[in-house]
Amino acid sequence: MKISNPLLNEQKRNRRNGFVLILLLAVCMALLDYLMALSDRLDLRQLQLNAATSDFDHQLLPLLHLAKVMQTEASQTLQQPLPDASLPAGQLTALRPVEQSQQVQPLTAAETAMLQQMEPWFRQQLRSTRYLLNVSYISEGLQWFHLTDADASSIELANVAVQQIGALAHMQVNNSSANMLVLDELKQRYALHIAVKQDKNVVGHLLLEIDLLAMLQQVKVPQHGATLMLMDKVGKVLLAAQDGQLADSSTYNGSDQNDSLQQLESLPFALHIQPDAVRDTRAELIRFATELLLYSIPLLVLYFYMLSRFKRKVLRPFSRLLIHVARLERGDVQGVRHVPLEWESVFKQTEQLRDRGSEKFVD
Repeated sequence: MKISNPLLNEQKRNRRNGFVLILLLAVCMALLDYLMALSDRLDLRQLQLNAATSDFDHQLLPLLHLAKVMQTEASQTLQQPLPDASLPAGQLTALRPVEQSQQVQPLTAAETAMLQQMEPWFRQQLRSTRYLLNVSYISEGLQWFHLTDADASSIELANVAVQQIGALAHMQVNNSSANMLVLDELKQRYALHIAVKQDKNVVGHLLLEIDLLAMLQQVKVPQHGATLMLMDKVGKVLLAAQDGQLADSSTYNGSDQNDSLQQLESLPFALHIQPDAVRDTRAELIRFATELLLYSIPLLVLYFYMLSRFKRKVLRPFSRLLIHVARLERGDVQGVRHVPLEWESVFKQTEQLRDRGSEKFVD
């Protein structure tokens, strides 16, 4: 009579259940480690955004300081005695009134003297100040003083500046800090605006056109393929740079609830770092798969080692024990020949039981 081995069925169940348990355990451990690493990477990205914002602020600081100095110098010059002054006709252009009731007025004698004295300084700053593209002055009477020849496009930009200055709140216009004007978003034309006052009354506006794109391109972003975006106070993307090059600003739709925006200290703008979605997703999947393998391989090695040891130390000796019992049962003098060392006492007890059974049968 052949005796079935119950340990074999149990070993099959344990092998299947153990394999599933190991996979679940490896997935849970890898997922936990992945989420912790993801949190660290998000913190690192925020630190990188903070560093980029600080870098951009430091680039803006000299220009904002220059605008403040020009405002102070112009206001002080307006208070001085009026010398005889005149400006070349080619440097003044009458602009288009925003409202029909508004009329173009000539420059006052004080404004003319101020501009004549400050013109050499304006030209010097254009040659020596980085990112400064142009300096101009718009009077309250809509006279536009410019250092270069005025063509149709530059006149249109000046008219846009007049419209945006008119749209500024009264507090913004009278504030001593500079405002940013978007003259032409398509061609990346931006200007710092600061009011010029005489006896606490606004008489004109200084415009410092700056190269914001070049400034943004100089900001270092460690993530390759990431897009650095400059946004206004309503979240609209003004400029975007990727790896030091102009990027498409329409790639941001504001749908990501985890977006991190860092406000600039000097202007009501914000910076945002948007990673390359395809590259970032691929890297995340590779990272998770790597962590899953790192946890699975040691567990599987231990799993197969325990299976092999159980088979060698338990299943095979027990199978030989069953064969040994079957041979003794049919009357063989000796069962199996090779007895595992650890199971030797069990085999001997089996033989002793056979002998006791024989003695009782004789009695």
